[in-house]
Amino acid sequence: MAALLALAYLTFDFLFLFDLPVAKAADALFNAPPGVDIWCGKAYRPANASFEPGGWLYEPARSAEPRLDVQAYPRMNLYLESDTTASFIVDARLSEVIGEPFFNSVYHKDTQTTSAFDFLYIDISISDNGLSLVADRNVSVNTTGNEFQFSLEKIKAQNEPYNITIVAASIDGNQSYEVNTQLFKLPARADGGSVTKLDKLYGGLQVQDYLSKSTSFTPLLPYSFYGSWDGYFQKAIVENARTYKEYGYNIVHVVPDAALDNKAFNFTEFDLFMDTCDEIGLWVMFDMRWTYKNLSSVTEQVNRYKARKSMLLWYTGDEPDGQSDTLNATKDTYDLIKSLDPYHPVSLCLNCYNFYYANYSAGADIILSDVYPIAVNTSYSEVYFTPCNTTYGCCGCDDCNGNFEDISLRLDLFRDYQTWLGQEPKGFWGVPQAFGNETFWSRYPTAEEEAVMAVLSINHGAKGIVAWDWPTQPDLADVTASLAKVMTAADVAGLLLAAPTTSLVVEGRSRVDAAAWVVGSKMLVSVVSLEYVDTTENITVALPKAAGASSVKYGPGGWTVSGTTLFKTGLQGLEVDLLVLDVE
Repeated sequence: MAALLALAYLTFDFLFLFDLPVAKAADALFNAPPGVDIWCGKAYRPANASFEPGGWLYEPARSAEPRLDVQAYPRMNLYLESDTTASFIVDARLSEVIGEPFFNSVYHKDTQTTSAFDFLYIDISISDNGLSLVADRNVSVNTTGNEFQFSLEKIKAQNEPYNITIVAASIDGNQSYEVNTQLFKLPARADGGSVTKLDKLYGGLQVQDYLSKSTSFTPLLPYSFYGSWDGYFQKAIVENARTYKEYGYNIVHVVPDAALDNKAFNFTEFDLFMDTCDEIGLWVMFDMRWTYKNLSSVTEQVNRYKARKSMLLWYTGDEPDGQSDTLNATKDTYDLIKSLDPYHPVSLCLNCYNFYYANYSAGADIILSDVYPIAVNTSYSEVYFTPCNTTYGCCGCDDCNGNFEDISLRLDLFRDYQTWLGQEPKGFWGVPQAFGNETFWSRYPTAEEEAVMAVLSINHGAKGIVAWDWPTQPDLADVTASLAKVMTAADVAGLLLAAPTTSLVVEGRSRVDAAAWVVGSKMLVSVVSLEYVDTTENITVALPKAAGASSVKYGPGGWTVSGTTLFKTGLQGLEVDLLVLDVE
């Protein structure tokens, strides 16, 4: 995000000081004519003409007959020497766009009859030595999330991954499918550093509470801001870190100081900051945005901080797609970080609607999406004085419509892209807008808009929230602090991170978004109104299971539960409700 704002500021100042286009042409980028500056692959200066950006990821051609898309992967991105069991997730989804040929018939030799192809028989083994991990199990065709537990007892801990082969077949053996994945069983840490696990089934993080010396892994839903180092945290290192934690934020994402020669931090000062985070249990999302393409610098920073107790995850590219970084840059850095520190995930933030997603996303386990739809003109740039469309212009929100749905659509699309690519799941986080009165955005969001953006992201699969940026307006600090305390609490986070997100049908009013998460006898329900005006209509939400008593975690409440229906008369404009229901 900082890159886009810096770009806009420089151009804006130059235009008004000299009333001319930007003076010095940029070096030629990989997909742009020489001397043409681009954002998300598009020319955006008045002096440059439109051209096709390229890099568009298209949905694969649809098949007239269904295909069987078999995917398999370890549930956790890593296991430790101390773990005794692990599990694989197997998906066997029927699809019109990806997968292998599927014929809905199997032959039974003993009876010389045929029947529907309803079950897929599974064997999972280590590729190199043939060690069987899961054998003689089956999954129903057109199901996902099938979990198979296995013992880790015979698998030696090592830094390198084990190559895994999954063979799936029909009962007659006439239709077979093979997929490959990798399994990490890592040695125990001897340096006192933390370990962060990524749950690939539900997309959330799991950590150990080192302050209580717990060895158990528990869910963590990050709620935080990008925070300026030189503009905030550096000014009172210990005090500001403690104040930030007191707001209720459980992680901190510090934006490094681009003005320094090393484009990172004064490491002596930052060591003090990390000491404080270690002491108070404030998890750190370590940002290398200005240096991530400098592999020597990345090596220095990772080796310096990888053994910290408060280290949660790494952050490399900040809008690398917007800046048209070289297509291999994020993956090269990802591979290096994993070789230096396999114990923490790697993240980055993508800004573009659809620009070389496969290449840039290859460099991360977790993808952040920074869509900023508040008080922005998405069809005409007030900074560059040009139109914005799919092949030209920069309006601050790429291919957006300037409404809340931009946020949910982008997160949905990113998950679609993963499916189209046939890749294992990634984690996704949201980056709500908490700034304004600058460049493309004419005002700050209101507190109500801030809450809508955050919870709408959660409704569409985000398993973390990191708003841009801190410090912010007092009302935005207050509303995010309230949400952070609710959503990071064990009862709510435990539901959000331990179940699939189920979209719910809402009747009675348009532009109401609802989702649910069911774990055992509890159900979390989130309802978000995207309309600005109050309504008096009767609103009904169809629940996935019958429920009874409810408790209000956030919002005005007033909902009534009757079986599988949640209903209420009237909604406030931009109302956000989080309820925990008892499942009957």
